[in-house]
Amino acid sequence: MTLAAMLDDAAARSPHAVAIQSSAGPLSYADLADRVARVAHGFVSLGLTSQDRVAFLLPNGVELAISILAAAKAGLVAVPLSPTFAPPQLEYILRHSSTRMLVTTPALLGAVTAEARDQLDAVVLCGAGADEPPAGVVPFEQLLAGPAATPAPARGLASDPIGLLVYTSGTTSRPKGVAHTQGRMTHRVGLFIDEMTLTADDATLACVSIGRPVFLLGQLMPMLSVGGSITLLEHHDAESFWRAHAASRPTYLLTPPALTRDLLEHAAARAADFSRLRFLLVGGDKCPAAVHALVADVVRKPLLEICGMTETGFYCICPPHGPHKPGSIGQAMMGVAVRVVTESGADTAPGEVGRILVRTPDMMVGYWNDTLATHRMLKSGWLDTEDLAWTDDDGFLWFAGRQKDMISRGGFKVAPAMVEEAVLAHADVASAAVVGASDERQGQVPVAFYELRPGAVDPGPEALTAWTAARVEPLSVPVRFYRVDRWPRTAQGKLDRARLVWMADFGDGREI
Repeated sequence: MTLAAMLDDAAARSPHAVAIQSSAGPLSYADLADRVARVAHGFVSLGLTSQDRVAFLLPNGVELAISILAAAKAGLVAVPLSPTFAPPQLEYILRHSSTRMLVTTPALLGAVTAEARDQLDAVVLCGAGADEPPAGVVPFEQLLAGPAATPAPARGLASDPIGLLVYTSGTTSRPKGVAHTQGRMTHRVGLFIDEMTLTADDATLACVSIGRPVFLLGQLMPMLSVGGSITLLEHHDAESFWRAHAASRPTYLLTPPALTRDLLEHAAARAADFSRLRFLLVGGDKCPAAVHALVADVVRKPLLEICGMTETGFYCICPPHGPHKPGSIGQAMMGVAVRVVTESGADTAPGEVGRILVRTPDMMVGYWNDTLATHRMLKSGWLDTEDLAWTDDDGFLWFAGRQKDMISRGGFKVAPAMVEEAVLAHADVASAAVVGASDERQGQVPVAFYELRPGAVDPGPEALTAWTAARVEPLSVPVRFYRVDRWPRTAQGKLDRARLVWMADFGDGREI
């Protein structure tokens, strides 16, 4: 089954139900399926054949949803691109993936270099206006006006073709293209639906791009599969979110921790109606205690941490129907096996920190054009996430940091997550991060950054040092504490630890 087939099944059951709400207005299942078929036919009519790559550089709107589904219907490989990517990133991805067509807007096309455009066979522009398009440019509206004929399946197409190529952020190396097949994605969506007991009565509000797998397979496709409704927000500022929340009254949300906090600290959050909300899923990064406290105070509905990675999809979740253990990333999801192992590969005992290994039939098929990296990652059948965790007696996992973030202080291993928990226990600290700074004698030393709670008085480095020293081993105590008012973040909204290391090494703790 393909992602587009999931939509077709739902459209046959509930043609007049609202599938997507966006700034363009409501779109029924029948109309969505019709537009997807037209655009799929348009892609093929422009010369694309099965497994060709088509990239989407679009805001989080209905055109992005239609384009992703149309690519699936035409047997193409969707390559979603973030509007936050810099021109060199876009050029690298378009070249590395050998993308033949780009769907974008006039404003975002300006970020694509002339060199990158030269390799494309066509550019499709959404909202191009009435002017005559330049050579090689096709208005999206032209595809929507074409026939709704379903493209014939190509000969020789694999039974489970690749459908999605997602490029990782590449903070320490060139981005890798993570390839997922149609069948594995649809199976993963089905398991998510079963795990969360989603039905046609459910609705969600997506304020982060559905081009990212976590929101594509955790919001858009589950809703389009069960006949529910999804509202797409192009901007995730708090005012826009709460207006859309009041109009759509979602039954579940899925947001990153930093965005969750920004939304819930807005004044409109306390006036919001959460009566239909069943649960709030938070994933993409470690969820601080401050966010748990905000959800308990403002939403008063379960905060469920969910954990995954681009290569595996979701692999752990706090059970939707309990028991709830705030701070835990939960247990293995349906269809996924999870182990926590020592350096020797043996399973850890409860309370012992080890590496998380994941095995699932629905993980990526590999890295695009990188056989060696694929072999290294998948050779044992267990994918090493390089995340660290420990299990409790009930089998719940507790995140302990990332192996690459571990600090080696003269040979002693310092786990940043453990130190961060100690700092966060202080009543005046809202959030904290610990990184390894360079040291001539010991190689690395732990350095802490912290943010105060609203209205709190800064206890200062000396008091925080004493506080932390009472809770961790001596060598884990940070040698310096720096207060921050704003955290540096990556394009994906995650904490930019590499930037914090730079600030510790060269910036005297300040963003410059």
